[in-house]
Amino acid sequence: MLNRKEFGTTIKNARMENRLTQEKLAELLNITPVHVKQIEAGTRMPSVEVLYNIAVTLNFSVDNAFFPEKSGDKEMLCKIERILRICTPHDLRVVYATASALKDKDFEK
Repeated sequence: MLNRKEFGTTIKNARMENRLTQEKLAELLNITPVHVKQIEAGTRMPSVEVLYNIAVTLNFSVDNAFFPEKSGDKEMLCKIERILRICTPHDLRVVYATASALKDKDFEK
């Protein structure tokens, strides 16, 4: 059964990773800040439309909210992807070079 509190916490964490306040997220979703607070507190479930808009706005995997026990590495990849979306081209080259160097190091073992 879905744990509403965990569900809300998952959405809150995604909002915070995107550096948005509840008020700003509410504005982007065209809902009230109270609605966002209730969703994050687990006292109210979003409609399908609001959940879809949350997923799109926060680049958020709905699977992670409904199946947190299965997220594991997938969640980390989503977090990395969210960060990469805001990187400059130079930042992306640095990240790629760093990841390549770390991977090459693993092959040397």
